[in-house]
Amino acid sequence: MPRLRIDGLAVSCPAGTSLLTAAVGAGIDIPALCHDPRLNPAGHCRLCVVEIDGAARPAAACTTPAADGAVVRTDTTEIRDLRKGLLEMLVAHYPADAPGRAPDLRFHRLLTEYGVRPTATAQSSRVDDSHPAIRVDLNTCISCWRCVRICDEVQGQFTWRIAGRGADSRIVPDSGDTLAASSCVSCGACVDTCPTGALSDTSVLTLGRPTEWTRTTCPYCAVGCEMTVGTREGRITDIRPVLDAPVNRGQLCAKGRYGFGFTAAPDRITTPLLRGADGQWRAAGWDEAISVAVTGMRTLIDRGGPASVGVLGSARATNEENYLAQKFARVVLGTNNIDCCARVCHAPSAAGLAAVFGTGAATNSFDDIDLARTIVVCGSNTTEAHPVVGARIKQAALRGAGLIVIDPRRIELARFADIHLRPHPGTNVAVLNSIAAAIVDENMVDTGFLARRVSGFDDFGSFIGAYTPERAAAITGLDPVDVRRAARRYARHGPSMLFHGLGITEHVQGTDAVMCLANLALLT
Repeated sequence: MPRLRIDGLAVSCPAGTSLLTAAVGAGIDIPALCHDPRLNPAGHCRLCVVEIDGAARPAAACTTPAADGAVVRTDTTEIRDLRKGLLEMLVAHYPADAPGRAPDLRFHRLLTEYGVRPTATAQSSRVDDSHPAIRVDLNTCISCWRCVRICDEVQGQFTWRIAGRGADSRIVPDSGDTLAASSCVSCGACVDTCPTGALSDTSVLTLGRPTEWTRTTCPYCAVGCEMTVGTREGRITDIRPVLDAPVNRGQLCAKGRYGFGFTAAPDRITTPLLRGADGQWRAAGWDEAISVAVTGMRTLIDRGGPASVGVLGSARATNEENYLAQKFARVVLGTNNIDCCARVCHAPSAAGLAAVFGTGAATNSFDDIDLARTIVVCGSNTTEAHPVVGARIKQAALRGAGLIVIDPRRIELARFADIHLRPHPGTNVAVLNSIAAAIVDENMVDTGFLARRVSGFDDFGSFIGAYTPERAAAITGLDPVDVRRAARRYARHGPSMLFHGLGITEHVQGTDAVMCLANLALLT
């Protein structure tokens, strides 16, 4: 662990930590415009330069590792003069009125601090208003390339490109035209990282900057992304990801980032409605609505008993709210008729995993994506259904992890896959059993683990012989060569990780298919 001094302060940090990260951890602010903790250090802007005793010239703190015994100065007269010169070059074509329109932006605060004033005039031809959620104003682009890098390194969408060379370099969408016509998936990461407002949220421009921020969890899906919701006069105007959230790690998808318009929709129901004798709805107060509901349920129970009443919870509600719903059903109404859409989605997961492992819980965390050498995605269009997890899988594949996709459709992740198995719909059990048969047939099982932890393998081995890839091909429609390739990749290049979704569970044989996936894990 290096120990050094920064501006006279004793600092220690883990090996490999950059000077910039070490300084920030010690509460020392070093200006940086091309830096984002979610990105690999680049050193483009050079604004984070510092003096290091014994070094021939100032060094970029973001790309210089902290060394044991180093003595660093971050705010000398020479360093401030150098930074001012760099800022003056950055504003050579910057609009004069931009700092006044958004004085709180990091870049604009630095201009004020260092006494640098832009003098250029904005050009309307450099503005792109085509996208419904993101406004592009390249008049205020300073070529830090953070938008390009975060789209590549975090989202893996590669929407933003760098065109031109040298002083003529500029960012362009991959459409070559407007952002709306590009491959943008509206995750908002480029807006979130932009230090100047060259990329901004349309909602903020329309509704105003937030005056209050609230940290919460996205309600759209079960990934559990953390975010901060910005409100102004009681209305949501902006949503940003939480940088230190363990699940999404400073990332959101289009639904979490921009899907909040329904909260202020003019047709949103905000008061109870009662259907009158004429069949039309009318607004009612809460007391009246609750009274009508109570009377109706009492009438049904008196007539047909508690079993005549059912209650539906919701996967969009919190665990606590669903807990209250089942207590209301069982204790107050006296019925066990309580259900929730989550059962339709993943009761087969809970039942299948419980049957094999003893509990219906997942065995991996999302952080295991970074450790897996092989990832299998089966029956899940992950980049659409759970985009933040899909992006992490995509990034793992781009870093070299093997990716096997099992899906009749050519989903986005198939573009990054080493093997894409496209079985006939509804043949999931046969597909997974054929992979298991190949693993057994080619002696790729973990015999030590099976001996210590698994029962019934001899019976399973006899049963699975009927599902060799060659025999199952008539059912699945898969080339046996591809199935055996997938089996070898999964069994021999571990640690391997399995993902499954509704394409597995929402079938008649959903529970059986989940058990087949669990068997693959046990075999290896």
